[in-house]
Amino acid sequence: MIGSIFSALVAISFLALGAGAYAAPAKLSENYGLPSTDPAAHGFVRALGARDAVLGLIILTFLIAKDRGALGATVALSALVGASDFAIVYAARGKTAKSSLAIHGIGTIGLLVVWALIRLKI
Repeated sequence: MIGSIFSALVAISFLALGAGAYAAPAKLSENYGLPSTDPAAHGFVRALGARDAVLGLIILTFLIAKDRGALGATVALSALVGASDFAIVYAARGKTAKSSLAIHGIGTIGLLVVWALIRLKI
């Protein structure tokens, strides 16, 4: 099913973001939309990375268990994370962070599309 394939891609993406946050927090902070070279702030970037990695593992767990209800709910709730990230970046930098806002916005919409595919059993 297409929803399962895209769910696997979402999980891999979340795991990659998590790994990237640990490996290159300055670069991830820039991509996120709140660039920082402050090592103290990198702890928060790594916390975001841990959040993303855990979401990826949860999605993989439900995908492997073939629990479509839990998988769909997790993907849908992950869209709230994306929307929250968008709001955080917008509140801090406004429209000056266009590329980061686009990443968060497209990610949120993508997660909602994956949720719809799961829900519709496509």
